[in-house]
Amino acid sequence: MTGRRRAALLLTAAVLLAGCGAPRSSPATTLESVPYDLLAPSQAPEPSPTEADRGGGRAFLVRGDALVPTSPVSPGSSTADTVRRTLARLTAGPTEDDRAAGRSSALGPDVPVSLVALSGRRAVVDIGTKDLPPGAGRLTLAVGQLVLTVTSVPGVDEVTLTSGGQPLAAPVPGGALVDRPLTAEDYRSVTSATTR
Repeated sequence: MTGRRRAALLLTAAVLLAGCGAPRSSPATTLESVPYDLLAPSQAPEPSPTEADRGGGRAFLVRGDALVPTSPVSPGSSTADTVRRTLARLTAGPTEDDRAAGRSSALGPDVPVSLVALSGRRAVVDIGTKDLPPGAGRLTLAVGQLVLTVTSVPGVDEVTLTSGGQPLAAPVPGGALVDRPLTAEDYRSVTSATTR
């Protein structure tokens, strides 16, 4: 390394070090104690909670042959209240924005749907079967909308369907009728790839 180059590097280092030092106008201070948690590992800040994180659910609508979620519904005062709010959003049907995005509903606007009970992580939902859409494909989507909507609420994993208080055998994709509690996994094959 040449003398001129070495001098330039030393001058650059001196300027950088001078800029990193304590200000010359204030005297150095000796700390008598170390502030609490100064040496503790830093923690990442908590992310801001979204509506879904605070307990809201999402209504599921139909786009093409797939089920897609709407924007989150505001959470209620309890899990049961949140399920009722989310079902109300579903039964209200698609908004103008939903229709503009190609979303519709396999449930007619007059289909009565209500939360009957919430026990543990299972919801019992009563539905008026005489108002359900004809055709196996549309019926499967309608039931899928109900199941995915209810299980989108945190704390609810299963849905038992009844009609007039009587247990209801419900269709799953593939055409089978099942009389057991339904889960979101039962309708995974008909959900949009963006929700998987």
